Amino acid sequence: MFRIVTSWRALVAVLVVAVAGLTSLAQNLERQQEERALHQAVVDAELVNQLLVAVELPEEGVEVDELSPETIGRIDHGVAHLVSQGTLVGLQLWTPDGRLLYSDVADADPLTDEELAHLGEVLDGRPQVEFEIDDGRAVPTATVLTEPTTRDRGSSGLVTEVLLPEDGVTAEVQAASHRLYAGSAALLVLMAVLAVTARRRILRREHDALHDPLTGLGNRAMLAQEARTLETARRARSTPGDPVTALLLIDLDGFKDVNDTLGHAVGDQLLVQVAGALRGAVRSADVVTRLGGDEFALLLRDLPSVTAAVQVAGSVAAALTRPFAVDRVTLEVGGSIGVAVAPDHGTDLAALLRRADVAMYQAKRDGGGVRLYDPADDPHDEGQLDLLSQLRTAIDTGQLRLHFQPKVALRAGRTVGFEALVRWAHPERGLLAPAAFLPLAARTALMRPLTDWVLREAIGQCAVWRAQGWEVDVAVNVAPATLLEADLASRVTTMLAEGGLPGHALELEITETAVMVDPERAAETLRRLQAIGIGVSIDDFGAGYTSLSYLRSLPVRSLKIDRGFVTHLLDDERDQAVTRSVVQLGHDLGLTVVAEGVETAGVRQRLLELGCDEAQGYLVARPMEAAAVLDWLATSAAERGAQLSSVPRATDTPECPGSPSSGSTETSTTGYSPRSSPSGSVSATSPPPRTTPRDTRLSTSSSSSQTS
Repeated sequence: MFRIVTSWRALVAVLVVAVAGLTSLAQNLERQQEERALHQAVVDAELVNQLLVAVELPEEGVEVDELSPETIGRIDHGVAHLVSQGTLVGLQLWTPDGRLLYSDVADADPLTDEELAHLGEVLDGRPQVEFEIDDGRAVPTATVLTEPTTRDRGSSGLVTEVLLPEDGVTAEVQAASHRLYAGSAALLVLMAVLAVTARRRILRREHDALHDPLTGLGNRAMLAQEARTLETARRARSTPGDPVTALLLIDLDGFKDVNDTLGHAVGDQLLVQVAGALRGAVRSADVVTRLGGDEFALLLRDLPSVTAAVQVAGSVAAALTRPFAVDRVTLEVGGSIGVAVAPDHGTDLAALLRRADVAMYQAKRDGGGVRLYDPADDPHDEGQLDLLSQLRTAIDTGQLRLHFQPKVALRAGRTVGFEALVRWAHPERGLLAPAAFLPLAARTALMRPLTDWVLREAIGQCAVWRAQGWEVDVAVNVAPATLLEADLASRVTTMLAEGGLPGHALELEITETAVMVDPERAAETLRRLQAIGIGVSIDDFGAGYTSLSYLRSLPVRSLKIDRGFVTHLLDDERDQAVTRSVVQLGHDLGLTVVAEGVETAGVRQRLLELGCDEAQGYLVARPMEAAAVLDWLATSAAERGAQLSSVPRATDTPECPGSPSSGSTETSTTGYSPRSSPSGSVSATSPPPRTTPRDTRLSTSSSSSQTS
């Protein structure tokens, strides 16, 4: 019965029905026993009639006015005998008009009016039974009014009042009732025990349905339940300035490494400790849940603002950075936290979860920490989808623009090339930086035509500068997916031929991530590019995870030190150590080393001391339109007191990309020498999402300040 009970309220209802059923059953059975007792009393009374009275009456039809002394004596004798045996209390014989013919006691009470009324019913064949205390004898009796008859004699016209001992008649009824109530009580006790057990099972089942078995935190079902409750409350009080609800989606960093290295048992213990840390980082009223694996969700109630939600997320992130001691091993894990806020980012749990997931993914790409949901990061946001549709039109209608940021040789100070940076002249929103639209293109097929447009424009513009005597190169960023396209080399070859630019004047910048997506295919593409003279630069070097064995075997011309190390070069000894190591590594491999994000003279001087070859950043120049490049080149050359054109690079002697040119006209103690290679061509196409905003660009500045 209790298997179908799914809640405590339902169990209470079942118990109420069961008790009511048992009570009704007991009452019905008791009534049946009473009826049996009454019937037995009539049977016993009729037996007494036959034994003591009926045999003494005359034949049928003879009216009896009184009994003879001999008859009374025989009846007295029989009554005394039955009384002595305890089967009879007394006996009286009445005429239909209520006159007493016989009584075993001398002071018998006359019949009451009610009893007189019953005499007629008795003579009509309906015996009467009543349980009472006889006044004369002072004992409880079952008094039966019946007509004495025999088998061979019909109606006598008299009524016998037989007084039977009540206990003899009701003993069986009482015994049966006791057995019935004892059984009912036992059944109720059993039901109570079962009810308690069922209640515990129900509560356990309800708890398990809403909680994670490992950590004891709430699960996805609890999160959904609490979110519905909060949404209902929010709608009921919806007024400006209401508190906000925040959803924090957390993914642990490095948890898979713990599982793979130390085993799942240690991983589980770590999750339990992380759960405790999360509980301690928020209020008791907030909901902390584990969605599965190393993913957690926190539902924060009644926060005063979005800023407060981000601050709480920061506290949670800090709680996850502390060391966790597990099985005598100290483990450090961080967390990537995405924050979505209701009602700004959605009102139902599904919308908040999706947007928090987008923010969490961006936080993970940025290396961890906290990220508030931004529609610009969401390819499925309505505004972003609209912007994507407009981008298709922008490519076809000439709304895109290229800006160029120069790279200079640190020791000689001459301009060696430009990096092409794409902008979008949006008709309504003005000039958009790459971060506003390239992540969208990177997730769609638009990246291929966008990359091809950038390549064609950059190649054509560089060809114009070179035709006017400026021996400069142009660099274009390409994405991981572009690098893996089988027709990349052939497409670039065609573009170079159409633009009239030698292959060695084009450089493709790729990230470490792009190389490691599919190292074998990437290496094959790079070899094809090398064959047509195109140089390849590893962008943001040091921020990714390039294998040194792959780096040694790849046909790479240069390394660009990630701006994160350059920015704090003067303040952080670790950044200096990394930069020094990258410079030494690049030179040992025969590569040119470029520092991006150079913004101060002090950083430039320190890079010179460390032996870095080239620099790019605001200290040199901000990104500029193509029309301003020639004036900048002329002004820059004049300020250096140099010739109007840049120092020519050796273009007649082929060289292996990445190795110093023996035909260089420029030498320096830094190991820098001009790069040259045969004519060729290159292209870029649709990149997928990258790990940082820099990585998601097709042609963006290395520095965040250079994307404007």
